[in-house]
Amino acid sequence: MMNQDCLILLASSEVSEQYNNLKLDQADKQRLQKNPHLAQRTDWQSSRFLKQQLSAFYKRLSLTHKKGYAGLIACSSIQHIPGIDMEYAQERDFISLAKLCCTDNEQKWLSEQQNLSCSFYQLWTLKEALIKVRHGQLSDMHQYNLIPDGYDGIYIPALDIPVQAYSCIVDNCWHISVVYPADCSASPLNCTYGFGHWHNYKFNWHQWPVSSSV
Repeated sequence: MMNQDCLILLASSEVSEQYNNLKLDQADKQRLQKNPHLAQRTDWQSSRFLKQQLSAFYKRLSLTHKKGYAGLIACSSIQHIPGIDMEYAQERDFISLAKLCCTDNEQKWLSEQQNLSCSFYQLWTLKEALIKVRHGQLSDMHQYNLIPDGYDGIYIPALDIPVQAYSCIVDNCWHISVVYPADCSASPLNCTYGFGHWHNYKFNWHQWPVSSSV
């Protein structure tokens, strides 16, 4: 792969078969020593497979995994950590969940959406990716209001570190969002690579607008 200033890698669970514990970096080796059961988890295997595709050119990265599938975003910049999250769509009580993680504006917006599931996962994955950029916790979700007063759609907060944010839906059931520094020149359209049965998949990324009023 070319050394672009941003790289997004997405993998289905089959790549776990290509996991090689001999290629783990020092941090993962130490983590595995403390938690040896991780080596048997498909999530660990697929996400570490993705890490092993990176060259030393990439200084910062963020990982996500679910049901054996995994995603990774990496940047060449040493200053800022990018963020990524992936969620598998399933039926839930989205309105009740929204009360736990969404602002009043977001809850009202969700109640007006025809496709409640899609809208909820868009909010959730974007919020979690933003949290990773800011080194936060899941309990911080209320701090990110993605539906500003007077707006009827999603807008990304103007952070102290300018960012760009994108989302896509894969196989009609995987919701994926990435957030990374605005000064990265690479677009997800030309820096995303798929593995497993996502090899050669066409990822249709949607860019979200940024609002300075958030």
